[in-house]
Amino acid sequence: MKRISMLTIVMIAMVTVGCAKKSTVTRLNNELALQDQEIQRLNNELATQERMNEELQIELGDLTQQNRVLLETNDGLTHITLEGSATFGSARAALTSASQNVLDRIWNVVGNYPDRWVLVEGHADNQPINRDFTWKYKSNWELSSARAHSVLHYFLENRGAEPSRIKVVGYGDQHPIADNESREGRQANRRVVITIGSRRNIEMRERSVSELSSPSGSDYNM
Repeated sequence: MKRISMLTIVMIAMVTVGCAKKSTVTRLNNELALQDQEIQRLNNELATQERMNEELQIELGDLTQQNRVLLETNDGLTHITLEGSATFGSARAALTSASQNVLDRIWNVVGNYPDRWVLVEGHADNQPINRDFTWKYKSNWELSSARAHSVLHYFLENRGAEPSRIKVVGYGDQHPIADNESREGRQANRRVVITIGSRRNIEMRERSVSELSSPSGSDYNM
């Protein structure tokens, strides 16, 4: 067997180091390219959400001024709260004609953004379910979920929404926004919040509040 000279060993080492450096540079370049793609995706995502928000503000401007609708944005999500007393009666899950009109106007905008997902969040006040309705709603968990489902079915049946991009959850009376001791406060707490965003952001929000869902399984995903 021929002996390998020191020069040959050095040359092999240099080639090996060179290949390793080239591999590292290639890997880093690939990582940078992926990061650039992610930054571009996030910028596009933000631009889409901001454009939709501007259109919603125009479409719902008179309703927000009348305090019939509250429009808020945070964490890449848009939250539209329907004013309680105009949306549902006490222990009721049927939409009023006024709330149907609001839903139409919301979908006039959201329907133009097929990449946006929707999470419909139902809420109730803290009043026990009237004895006449306990056969239908065992508790406020079921009632809040039914209210969210009323919105869901309206979008599906009247506006042709895609079931795959709408989710529903009921929070019962666990998240009041007003004092349940007053009639006005209870009306405000009987509400539905329509949250809109990218699939990723909607799923993140859903996971973050999943522990607040009804233990009896009142929340439901389409």
